Amino acid sequence: MKKISVIIPTWNEEKRIENCLKRLRHQSPDSELIVSDGGSSDRTALLAFQLADKVIKWSSPNRGAQLHRGALEASGDLLLFLHADCELPEGWPIVLEKAWSEAPKMAATVFSIDYCQAEWKYRLIEKVQYWRCKFFQVAYGDHAFCVPRQVYESSGGFPPIPLMEDIAFCRRLRDFGKIQILKERVRLSPRRQMQKGPLMNALKNNMLVLMCRAGVSPEKLWRYYYDQVRVPRRGACLPAGRDAEMVGGRQTVNHGHA
Repeated sequence: MKKISVIIPTWNEEKRIENCLKRLRHQSPDSELIVSDGGSSDRTALLAFQLADKVIKWSSPNRGAQLHRGALEASGDLLLFLHADCELPEGWPIVLEKAWSEAPKMAATVFSIDYCQAEWKYRLIEKVQYWRCKFFQVAYGDHAFCVPRQVYESSGGFPPIPLMEDIAFCRRLRDFGKIQILKERVRLSPRRQMQKGPLMNALKNNMLVLMCRAGVSPEKLWRYYYDQVRVPRRGACLPAGRDAEMVGGRQTVNHGHA
C-alpha cells in the first residue's frame, strides 16, 4: 500500500485543527501528517505540534507557499492536500489506494463535495462543482487534491501565491493527465457559505477567478477575499518563499529562510 502524506495549510484554525488531526490519525495511523501554519495568532501551531508529524511555521499566511513547502517536507508516495475544515470520508485511504491502482496515469484525484446542508441551493452548488471538475478539469482546494509525488515535483506543484493557487495548480497538471473526481464526498464546513449565502458566495468565487484571469495580482485577490468573508487580517500576506521554520512532534529542524 502506498504511503500517504497529508498536508494541511492553516491560519487561525484553533477550533478545528485538533479534531482534524485526531480524526486523520484514527482513520489512517500510518499516514504522515504535516501542518503548514501561516503565522496563526491563536493556538493552531501549538495544538498541531502535539499531534502532527511535522509542523512548518510561517510568519504570515501564503497558502500556496504553505502547501508547497509541506509537499517538499513530505515523505509519502501520494500527497494529499486537505483544508482543516474539510472532513474526508470514512475509508479514504482504501478509496485512494484503489483509485491509483486502477488508473495510475491520472494527474490527480479529488473528492466530490458535501456541504452537509439540506437546502436546494447547496445541492445545486455541489452538482455544479462536480460537473465543472469533470468537464473543465478545474477543482478548488476544498476537494482535497491527491497527487503522486513524481507528478507533483514534475509539474512544479503549487505556486507560492496566497490565493487561486488551486486554479494555477490545475493548469500545471494538464500536461500530466486528467484530474479524476471520485464519487466519495469530502464534508465541508459551510462557514464560508454562511457569510453571504451559498449563491452569493459562489458568485464571489467566480468573480475572483475572472479577476485572476484578467491579471489582478494574487495579493490583491487575497485582500479582497478576506475582507469579504470578514476574517481578521494580520498585515500583508507572506511574499513567496520566505521565512519558514519547521518543527514537529517526531523531529525538530530549523530551516531559517525557505
